[in-house]
Amino acid sequence: MQFLGRWSPRKTDFWVRLESALKRWGALVVAVFAIIYYSLYYRSGLNFSGEGGTVALVAMRLLEGQRPIVDTFLGYNVMWFYPVAWLFQLVGPDYTALRIYFFALCTITGVLAFFIVRRVTGSGWFSILAALGPVLIPGMIFRNYMAFLAMLNMLVLLQAYVFEQSSKFRQVLWTIAAGISLGLTFLMRIDLGTFFTLISAGLIVLFPFSRPQLGASLAFAATGAFLAAMMFCLIHAPFYVDAVKRGYVEAFTAQYTNWFAMVRFLATQQLTKRAPSPPTPTPTAIASTTAEPPPPAPPKVKGDVDSDGYLQKRALSDVIEARTFYERIFALATYLPILVALLIIFPAVALLGVSLVRGDFALKTGALVLLVTTGSALTLFPQYFFFRPDTPHLSEFMAPFVVAIACASWIAFHWRKQSAAAAIYSGLFIIVGVLNVAVFFLHAFPKESSGSIAARKMRKYKFVAENGVSVWLKQKEREDIAKMFEVLQAHTKPSDYIVCYPYAPTINFMTNRPSYEYNLYVDNAHNVSGFFRETLDEVQKYRPAAILIDNRALNQTEESRFRNWAPDTYEWIRSNYGYAGTFRRHEIYLRPDLYHEQPQ
Repeated sequence: MQFLGRWSPRKTDFWVRLESALKRWGALVVAVFAIIYYSLYYRSGLNFSGEGGTVALVAMRLLEGQRPIVDTFLGYNVMWFYPVAWLFQLVGPDYTALRIYFFALCTITGVLAFFIVRRVTGSGWFSILAALGPVLIPGMIFRNYMAFLAMLNMLVLLQAYVFEQSSKFRQVLWTIAAGISLGLTFLMRIDLGTFFTLISAGLIVLFPFSRPQLGASLAFAATGAFLAAMMFCLIHAPFYVDAVKRGYVEAFTAQYTNWFAMVRFLATQQLTKRAPSPPTPTPTAIASTTAEPPPPAPPKVKGDVDSDGYLQKRALSDVIEARTFYERIFALATYLPILVALLIIFPAVALLGVSLVRGDFALKTGALVLLVTTGSALTLFPQYFFFRPDTPHLSEFMAPFVVAIACASWIAFHWRKQSAAAAIYSGLFIIVGVLNVAVFFLHAFPKESSGSIAARKMRKYKFVAENGVSVWLKQKEREDIAKMFEVLQAHTKPSDYIVCYPYAPTINFMTNRPSYEYNLYVDNAHNVSGFFRETLDEVQKYRPAAILIDNRALNQTEESRFRNWAPDTYEWIRSNYGYAGTFRRHEIYLRPDLYHEQPQ
């Protein structure tokens, strides 16, 4: 049974030459397209709560000598931040350079997509077409490591353990590359590293089967496992030595084991949908020093609250029953990948079993291509589907999943000739797969949170701030942010602390004002039972010059508004700091000795 066929329109001399050129130069075509595309909007927008500010602030702390995990909370592993720290060491803290770095990562991801599809299909034009998916919608900017890691591992696993290489030496080189890729993945995201370890282990076990000279293949599989483990250790070695020297080795190594406990805890929360009710803290009575009374607090709204605080995904019934077309499309984009993945995985597993029984290497190769491409994309599935079902996380999952759909569609197109049943199933899959991609593009492409060029829309007013912040904004955005910047610059010094609740680290970066918060990210999904006491202790210790409050519904529930999950903290700040205005949803409160008059 032939899986990996090659197809093209009528083979004229022109087509043959064009196809040959596209296969050879397609990666360059994708890269040039990506560079031109991203150059149109790489400076558009300024997201206060985006991960760019977090990455930038943590990178600056690392450059100052703070120890990862111990002195500053990372959330991810060290290599999520060190490349940015090295970039800042080279060019200085610079927001434009930070954006260029992540858009360069998007470009590399698109090129990797081209190489994957070309290796599977042998087609230049189809590989370029498939690669345009992750280029056009790369996922939320500043989180582009995710799609990059999925695509990188997808490529090296296919080359190392699925496809036959032209020589044993090339096979060994790809095995080494697989080990390096796995080590790098762990150093960025332990969850992805764990998933790819399981995929790698399965491929190593299956490697000798359906190959001639079983004994030699077994030896090579064992060698491959050893090389992968060795590369994993070698790439970790510099960071482990640094952790030992600087006294954070226990924290560095503990995160590898603690990840499993965290997954168990989060899974329990997802299954039970319950969280313990935090005790209500008792406010400390401190005399108000506010120069002017703060504005009246908006009413606290009850109802429509999810007790665990996490952003909730839309119900499956919303595909039909949602009020608006947009909501129905979003629900369909959320659930359709599950159907598509099942349509790939079930036949792939069945065909893998048949191939092992028959000793059919070609059939095994096709089945493993389906499983590796789909499995690599699905490593990003839990985060978007279970913990953060929004457009940014859906988009970063779909970047590699579009590539998996492209590979599966190509294989299905050639598999259709096997029988009438195969033709029906292949046609069904191609229709559903294309529908999935179309629905996703319809939902995500018009939204800037997907990382697309939608960020450019109506942004033609330049705003310049500290640390290389030079961006294009909408007129109202520019006016509000400029006023916020002026207030903070006028009333604070570079050495003064500014804290933002729930989280807005980009404000610290654009004003060049530090934050003393160990963890820059906190909302009602975290354990906030001791938030009031801890926050009050820190305010009295560090005496921040300004405190900024964002009261929007971060997790789309009334409970996720700061005034609702941290009412005592909110009221204390309003009673003890001077209200200086609200800009871009952020209420600014100044320390009493810095507060003079409310800006007009």
